[in-house]
Amino acid sequence: MTNWKRVVGVGAVGIGVGASWWRLLPEDERAGVRRGVVLWTQLGPVVARYRLEALRHAVFATDAAQRQTDYARLDERHADDVLATLQRLRGFYVKAGQFVAQRSDVVSAPYVQRLRSLEDAVPPLLDGDGARAAVRAGLGLAPPAFDAVFAAFDAAPLGSASIGQVHRAVLRRDGKHVAVKILSPGAERLFAADFATARAFCAFFSPEQLVMFDEIEAQFVNEFDYRVEASNLNKMHKNMTPHFGSLIVVPRAYPEFCSRTVLTMDYLDGIKLVDGVRNVAREWCERNGTSLETYEFEMREKYLREGLPPAYTGPSATAIDLYTAFVRLSDATINFPFFLYNSTLACFLPPSLLQKVAFSYRKSFIPLNSARIMDTLLKVHGHQVLIDGFLNGDPHPGNFLLLNDGRIGLLDMGQIKVLDYQQRLFIARLYKALADGDREGLKTLCVD
Repeated sequence: MTNWKRVVGVGAVGIGVGASWWRLLPEDERAGVRRGVVLWTQLGPVVARYRLEALRHAVFATDAAQRQTDYARLDERHADDVLATLQRLRGFYVKAGQFVAQRSDVVSAPYVQRLRSLEDAVPPLLDGDGARAAVRAGLGLAPPAFDAVFAAFDAAPLGSASIGQVHRAVLRRDGKHVAVKILSPGAERLFAADFATARAFCAFFSPEQLVMFDEIEAQFVNEFDYRVEASNLNKMHKNMTPHFGSLIVVPRAYPEFCSRTVLTMDYLDGIKLVDGVRNVAREWCERNGTSLETYEFEMREKYLREGLPPAYTGPSATAIDLYTAFVRLSDATINFPFFLYNSTLACFLPPSLLQKVAFSYRKSFIPLNSARIMDTLLKVHGHQVLIDGFLNGDPHPGNFLLLNDGRIGLLDMGQIKVLDYQQRLFIARLYKALADGDREGLKTLCVD
């Protein structure tokens, strides 16, 4: 009986100490603990299932086809759950999900497809009123002053990601359409706690992936001060526009309407580049009697069997531009007499007859000039790396837009890498050695 009393007493003391410790913790640290509990309880069992599956295959020596089938089943079963957990946790966990979504060499297609939505489709933390209040607080504006700065401010965000959300607005002074980026309240304070929890989680379940945490942590240093990103945007705009202004757009920031938590910049009208590519691919598939999903599945299966395709040897960017111009001209030539007829003689016909004799306009398939897009992205990135030594350190797909005028928009300059002359020279020599297949040159560079 004495032993039971001792156990109960020690337990009561432990509960009391724990409760006191919890009450004394700042709210930010309590939030970090709660989020850590969610991480371990929601994602821990998922990782454990994969580990058990790997153990089962090792014990029973299953063949490669069976392993692929079993892992594919697990991927489809858990990818949505992982996405939902990361969206719930937000902050650092969303950034980690974005990072993983770029690693198709590490995770399977279901995870890549789900996690790519974290690039700009995270549920927003602030509603319209909350966003306006955050902008007022960030810029030090009283309610009347807010309306003096912004003639309009959309309540619904254009997008929401790891640590903030973006709203469209109109400047009253000149009617300029701008995008206003707002840092989520408490984002920076939660980051440290989240990072420590995620590192411990990774160390326990997948220590071989710990190296990525150092890079993610380093990338985040400047993301919590939008004044740094505003400066980066304007420098990148100055660097890129003289050389690539006809091909790309880097939005300008307006420093007078920027602060540590608010960034006001040019609004770029377009869609995510990857969505533009998929939209054109979907149209092509529908015209050819299939679906984009079926086509993607067939191509993945082909690459798994045969490996990646050889380097692109198709038409040049200029050839595709000329073909596109010819198709547009051909459509216009054919449609012009149809337009004259439909807008003149056909107007006098009764509705019942009009449906039978009115001409439908021809709309040919216009391919996306993927060669031009790749040329542009490679030239821009090469210029940033080798000429300017000032490059975007976070070029994930969500940071590229396909604009309505055909140019490519470059977004999010929160993570900038600066390279000195010696570093740029080393990279140039490295690229040349790789292009030439110069093994000895590569060895020399690695040793040096």
